[in-house]
Amino acid sequence: MSARISRRALLAGLAALPALPALTALTLVGCEVDRTTAAPLSTVDTLDFSNRLRIPALAESTVDHDGVRVFHLSASEGSAEFLPGVSTPTWSYSDGRYGAGFLGPTLRVTRGEQVRMIVKNRLPEITTVHWHGMHLPARYDGGPHQPIASGELWEPEWKIDQQAATLWYHPHPHGETEGQVTRGLGIILSRRRHQSGSAASIRHR
Repeated sequence: MSARISRRALLAGLAALPALPALTALTLVGCEVDRTTAAPLSTVDTLDFSNRLRIPALAESTVDHDGVRVFHLSASEGSAEFLPGVSTPTWSYSDGRYGAGFLGPTLRVTRGEQVRMIVKNRLPEITTVHWHGMHLPARYDGGPHQPIASGELWEPEWKIDQQAATLWYHPHPHGETEGQVTRGLGIILSRRRHQSGSAASIRHR
């Protein structure tokens, strides 16, 4: 016969472990708060945002003879000055024109388009490019199972077929995602419904 443990005994045991204070707190909150009746959490009018959201410049693209919209991106090392006079080593994506040293250019595509991303890995280690939120074939997802070796090219191609959305692209190598993102890799991929509309009026810097 298997022994059963009560919730009270489990929580008491977790609370007695000094190495798990965060887990204990999370467990207590998760168990004791009734999410069906709890008031929604909101920070409206409680936080002061002094810096405007800056959207990186649009990436350049071309349309080839087959009507495919082509973007060229490279992941490479660089530097950026976040504090006056202090140069910080960074990683970023570039289309050959974008040069902020971190993040990358904004990619804008339109529903119904066929797009091709030509990605060059100029980093000293394996990376990937994951199109977060994009509906596309699994073989072009850019997850850990699709590594791009240092110095190599990757050319995924797919048809844009989903509603207008603001997505983002970022590295997703096995065990190294956090390290590459915190160095600066990762930025916006915008999907618009058609050629005209509010998306065209977004200011980029």
